Amino acid sequence: MTNADIELLVIELQFGDRAALGKLYQHFHVAMRKYALMRVKDSMVADDLVQNVWAKIAKRVTRLNDVSLFKSWLYKALRWEIIDWYRASRKEVLLDENIPEKTIELVFSEPLSPLRHLFTLPAKERDVAELFYLNDLNIKEISLVAGIPLGTVKSRLHRARTLLKKRISDTE
Repeated sequence: MTNADIELLVIELQFGDRAALGKLYQHFHVAMRKYALMRVKDSMVADDLVQNVWAKIAKRVTRLNDVSLFKSWLYKALRWEIIDWYRASRKEVLLDENIPEKTIELVFSEPLSPLRHLFTLPAKERDVAELFYLNDLNIKEISLVAGIPLGTVKSRLHRARTLLKKRISDTE
């Protein structure tokens, strides 16, 4: 689906066409679920968060003045939904101390793909890299979603690429 198609569907949705919402949902749902799942590590919670965002989008889409910003607006809404969920649940992921250390080493040493290195990046660089590589957002959209300047997005993406290259070459 092209950006023009997305913009047209958003306009149709703003005029009350619920079929447009279904088409937008079909286009973005899988990527949004992956984004949420990477952050909350629970598929049921990720599904709930994505559904909550779509419910809010359906109610608030008329507030979006620039339809070309729909994709970044959508991911920003999901990002805030995830933040709100963490605040509400005060979720902490703790490593089970009963797991033998050898098991932990095996899990993290399996060569799945170069993509596995993405998850070892520092949080700020990882977030930007995930949005860029896994969610296909451009630098401007990432800036809007993350609420950071374009230059910061570029520098974090550059650092992420540098770290990824180093980590991939170290494992080969």
